[in-house]
Amino acid sequence: MILPFEQRACFAAGQAKTGTTLLIALLDGHPQLLVLPEETAYFPTALNKYGKQGRRAQFDYLTKEALSRVLFGGPPEWEKMDYGHFPVADFRERFETAAFDPKNAHKDLLVLMMQTYAEMLGIPLDSIVRWVEKTPANRRFIPQILERFPHAKLLITMRDPRAILAAQIALEKTRKTREFSVYYCVSHWLQAAQLALRAERKEISGIVTRYEDLVADPAAPMQRLCDFLEISVDPNKSGEILAGKFCDRARVH
Repeated sequence: MILPFEQRACFAAGQAKTGTTLLIALLDGHPQLLVLPEETAYFPTALNKYGKQGRRAQFDYLTKEALSRVLFGGPPEWEKMDYGHFPVADFRERFETAAFDPKNAHKDLLVLMMQTYAEMLGIPLDSIVRWVEKTPANRRFIPQILERFPHAKLLITMRDPRAILAAQIALEKTRKTREFSVYYCVSHWLQAAQLALRAERKEISGIVTRYEDLVADPAAPMQRLCDFLEISVDPNKSGEILAGKFCDRARVH
């Protein structure tokens, strides 16, 4: 069955510092995937916080406040990615036109964003097997995700909680956000673990990838991921996978 574009959704979820960014980087550029390289917090914030305030508030959040704002020319949160070769102003203009076109009034804003992104990259929609959005906090909004996108696939990352805690402590020493909490580290890990168990029991269409496996030998977990997403793996690229260069991100970065 060939799904309509809006139902070819795939969402990465997990916990911060468990490899969601690495996973997305490895998938980005695959010719059968459309991967948005920045987080939108679409379900946690755009819908959950701004949903009742209307489409303009949601649009402004995605383009001005979410981490995805860098794709529209906004400032980075922490790490600076090079989007010098990506037409950020044009992307914002086209996305705004699509978002507020009366004929798109009933279309999901995230879907319109992905369609516009594909247009910017010159990728035909019919060539895309899955489009991928990554926000770790997606783990808390699975019912809402599946209500909007019943055919969605979920990519769940897990990591040794001791390593997550160590990474968060090191990050706090660098960023000094004063928001670090052992309680949140533990509760977020439990949320991700419960989601992973649901995927393992086949209660949801998801696959679990351990961070430790991904960094030790990416070839095997990436093969599993490709099989799950029903996309091909070029055997000639096995060396690139092992080198952590499964795909070419130069189109955007």
